[in-house]
Amino acid sequence: SFSRGAALRLGRQLVARAAVPNLPSAQAVMGNMPKPGEDMNRKGFDDLCTRWNRQEAEAVAKSKRTLQSPDTSQAAKMRAIDELEYWAVRRGGYDAEIVLIGALKDPAQRVAGQAHLALKKTWLAHFNAWVNTAISNAKAMQNAGRHDEAMQVFDKVVYENPLWGEGFHLRAALKNKMGDVNGTIEDLESALEFCPNNYLVMIELGLTLMDKHQDYEAAHRLFRAAGDLCPVMPIKVLSETLYKKAPKFKAIDEAEAKANEFSLEAPPQRLLPEGWIDKPEATDRPNQAFLRIGAELEQWFAMVQQQKPTRQQQRKLWSMLVIAWDPDKHPRELKSFTNQVHELIKSRRERELAKATAGEENVFTVDEETGSDFMDAARFLRKVRRERQRSRQRQAEVAP
Repeated sequence: SFSRGAALRLGRQLVARAAVPNLPSAQAVMGNMPKPGEDMNRKGFDDLCTRWNRQEAEAVAKSKRTLQSPDTSQAAKMRAIDELEYWAVRRGGYDAEIVLIGALKDPAQRVAGQAHLALKKTWLAHFNAWVNTAISNAKAMQNAGRHDEAMQVFDKVVYENPLWGEGFHLRAALKNKMGDVNGTIEDLESALEFCPNNYLVMIELGLTLMDKHQDYEAAHRLFRAAGDLCPVMPIKVLSETLYKKAPKFKAIDEAEAKANEFSLEAPPQRLLPEGWIDKPEATDRPNQAFLRIGAELEQWFAMVQQQKPTRQQQRKLWSMLVIAWDPDKHPRELKSFTNQVHELIKSRRERELAKATAGEENVFTVDEETGSDFMDAARFLRKVRRERQRSRQRQAEVAP
């Protein structure tokens, strides 16, 4: 028989074994072992990036639901914006940036203002701390009047980070201080190319073109785009200055404002393909064009959510956007751009908003009672095409 001490030791061993968390299978353990010739440092880095991507996607989705829910407190929305700012700065993620832009039109001014500040910090900061240190030193040189040395640092930053728009923006400020007007405009255009939603650069470029080159058409286009993205900016003051120099734009702006008035009956004209497919970036730089319209779609979706549309209005708005952006309706050279926008609209899954507004009937979702075709935009489009084909066949059979 066991002694009391032996029984206690056996009991402790059994408890310790039972307390072991879910152990992986042998296959999983062997799958993590290095293969012959495999670089484990590279594999570890790839696994880490995968985990970061998953964490970022989950955090951005949660923050997005928080901001779009009508039942969320202002304090919770402020925390969501802080979370989005963290991921936008740390990873340079466009998903977090687009959600922040969507929050610029939040009815609560404090939330909209915080989103504006978060975007400014996002665009200003580089995810690499060494780059930020170099920029700080270059700014100090610039303030001390050592312009040539500051330019060398900015040139190196731009050369080593050619896809980072803020590098061009910072160098443009120095070129402007040195009196290089053409160089300033060139760098501001490059900054806007790589960061197409930066409405601060839009305003600076518009002012420079208006004052230095008297290019009122371009200035008007930039001011209007900045105003569409961020109502917090003093666009009205800038537009009044432009109207004094080119009065014709006042009537144009008034007509466009009327055409783009918010309504639950139809999407605004600026979100339909007619306002985008003729732009050069739609074919030359489809990714940048997609980021621009993606931000405006995000803002419009948030505004629709706040209005609590009826079931019929939900279905109508959804159908109009999906059908309008059908890639088959547009020229082949626009396929890259229209495909991205079309997929974005289809990915607006109702379950994302339903999680944030559980138990609420009037949310911007595709209602289940409208039929399964509307649960999936792709199936809905296939149904429309089939009906058109049947209609053509019937007309062909009737025709003599």
